[in-house]
Amino acid sequence: MPEPSDYTARSLATKIFPFVRPFWKLILFSTLANLLFSAANALVLAIVEPVFRTLFGGTSPVASATPAVASGLKAKFDEVVSSILVAPDYYDSIQNISLVIFGLFVVRGLTKYIGNIVSTRLEEGIMKRIRDTLFVHITSQSMDFFSRRKTGDVISLLTNDVGVLNHATVNSVTTLWREATTLVIYLVLLLMISAKLMLISVGIALAGLLLIRSFTKMLRTYGSRMQAAQADYTSTLQETVLGIRVVKGMGVEPHVIKRFSDQTAGYVQRALRNTRVMGLIPVVNDTFGILALVSVFYVGGMERASGAITPSNLVTFLFLLFGLMQPISVIVNTIAQMQRGIAAGANVASVLDEEPLITSGSVDASPLTPEIHVRNVNFTYGAHQVLKDVSFTIHKGETVALVGSSGSGKSTMLDLLLRFYDPQTGSIELNTTDIRKLDLKTYRHMFGVVSQETILFNDSVRNNISLGDADADDARVRQSASIAHAHEFISAMPEGYETIIGDRGMRLSGGQRQRVAIARALYREPQILLFDEATSALDTESERLVQDAIDDVLKDRTAVIVAHRLSTIVNADRIVVFDDGRIAEEGSHSELLAKGGVYARLHALQFASST
Repeated sequence: MPEPSDYTARSLATKIFPFVRPFWKLILFSTLANLLFSAANALVLAIVEPVFRTLFGGTSPVASATPAVASGLKAKFDEVVSSILVAPDYYDSIQNISLVIFGLFVVRGLTKYIGNIVSTRLEEGIMKRIRDTLFVHITSQSMDFFSRRKTGDVISLLTNDVGVLNHATVNSVTTLWREATTLVIYLVLLLMISAKLMLISVGIALAGLLLIRSFTKMLRTYGSRMQAAQADYTSTLQETVLGIRVVKGMGVEPHVIKRFSDQTAGYVQRALRNTRVMGLIPVVNDTFGILALVSVFYVGGMERASGAITPSNLVTFLFLLFGLMQPISVIVNTIAQMQRGIAAGANVASVLDEEPLITSGSVDASPLTPEIHVRNVNFTYGAHQVLKDVSFTIHKGETVALVGSSGSGKSTMLDLLLRFYDPQTGSIELNTTDIRKLDLKTYRHMFGVVSQETILFNDSVRNNISLGDADADDARVRQSASIAHAHEFISAMPEGYETIIGDRGMRLSGGQRQRVAIARALYREPQILLFDEATSALDTESERLVQDAIDDVLKDRTAVIVAHRLSTIVNADRIVVFDDGRIAEEGSHSELLAKGGVYARLHALQFASST
């Protein structure tokens, strides 16, 4: 299983590139807009020297230290600018200069606006693509994936981590490119004025960048810790909201509030550590920038005294150098902020690279007869062996109950039947085909599952029953509800089957939720029904109603029932008794009572406690 620490910036770039590639047209458009922005931005400063000469007179000799190619470029640039700006009449020149400066700022503003719009479209588009891909990948994982992670961690991954990663990705595509382009244009203009002064400036800037580079490892570490802290408080928030009845019922609000407060305080502490390092970056950047300006001013002043550079060229150089500080500052800060994005990206990449333990076979299960053979199954979870050499058969049309004390392995057996996990040894066969060879989708479609923990969605009753069917059959919805003894109470609701039942179906009673869950299982027209302690959490009246529904549902159907209350399975065709991971005995209710074994003991204990 890949770990976030396994990923480098380069490997993450390779992983994220496929998400960015489909947006190449937007990236190209953004690049053109950024090029125009950078050019307009630089030209505003580059025409300072011609403007200076136009207003105050003078010539424009190129410094002797400037290479011949740069001298030629500078001469050509001056010629073009002068032809646009300078007119025979002084007042016409002033007018030309005003119009050109205004035009450059209009181009600068428009291209920046367009660049921002394109960046937003890129950011939202890439984020949607990453989030959708991650969601699909998470839903394809086996149950082992979810048992190793807190729900809040998964939620934080899809929301916080993807958002941070995406922001870093778009910044690298748009902001860095725009500022890097501006930087190159500025450097070319500086070279055209004085190679000597440019080299001094670049040398000082590189020294500052090397110092700043030493901060990036710390920022990546702090970014990783911030993401982990964010996942912790997201998990606590999710657990508290889901368990709010327990929290309020037990009066433990102060405990969960303190826990949440401690976790958010932990996040703040990590964020402050990150900010302390981030705060050093502009200080270092500004210090070295001012050092470059002062150095150029000093050396340039000496050059001016010797006649190697004109006052207008020196002023232009200083203006350009001052303007150069902005893109350098943005680039450095963006790279620093990307370290947290790299940490978030490592979390996302590690999940995307994790392969599910349960893989689908290729054999279509739908034509096969629903007869299941469990052969010598052993299953270990962690260091605990849950099932030990378990073998039994479920015949078509038979109702088989799995009973036993808590932890005996009966619910684990259901997980194996649904291929949430695979046994370490032994096999489970549908007819004579090992279920590991079956197509997972068609195999699981054979089952209708009703569990103790009823999971309903904040949607209409109709959509909950027909879950997963985009073209729901209303007649089948109502038929399923009728068989599940749910139609009567659904029809009595103000909006009937279109009634929204609230988060987790909390607007319904426990018995009503369970009957809707049974209707949902029936709607799929399953060949095999699985009931996992479907009535154990209900009161006596609700249990009777749900049990009546189950009894009607089981007629002429293959079914497996895991039950704690033995009174609910007395009519099962066969009862398989689990004891410490093994099958202790099996038979009908009366046969097992007559044996006087484990089942008879459990039966005596339950009925003794109820009298």
